[in-house]
Amino acid sequence: MKNTIVIKSAKELLNLRDNTGAVKCEGNMRIECDIGFSDGVQVSSINVRGCLDVRGNLFVRGYLYVGGKYLIIKGDLFWAQAHKPEMPNKAYINRVLPPAHQRKHFQERFGFDISDGFYESIVQKTLKQIRNLLIDTKWSSTELWMLETLALSTKKPPKWVAEIVSKTDKDKSE
Repeated sequence: MKNTIVIKSAKELLNLRDNTGAVKCEGNMRIECDIGFSDGVQVSSINVRGCLDVRGNLFVRGYLYVGGKYLIIKGDLFWAQAHKPEMPNKAYINRVLPPAHQRKHFQERFGFDISDGFYESIVQKTLKQIRNLLIDTKWSSTELWMLETLALSTKKPPKWVAEIVSKTDKDKSE
């Protein structure tokens, strides 16, 4: 990717914040590390005018905007907003999960116990119920989107994701 900011550590991302806590990028951005809760809460928003390629997990406290041709998040996006992020039509996110502080809310919405365990055990418990959850009409558009990504996470990413990742990895090595 030309004109690409490459982030190799959470500290590098945090160093890009402006005085409001926002990270702004006029070109493309590739994040090659996990941005977990403790770092993500320090970022008020991420605004990428180009494409965003995240190789790990991403926690964003606030707004996420991607204006380029694609968004790829190979890990999990931890999303606490009532609205979906602004992203291009060509978007792949492995899974969109609620942050831990929303566990009680989602347990009430799901109608089954998810109070115990870590993300992977909760995901497995939810996947066992995913068909019933997806046909329920009570979900907001954002909640439904989150459930759909969970259901699709058991399949391989679309071919275009592998092609872009392969190309950007090749460009990086040159």
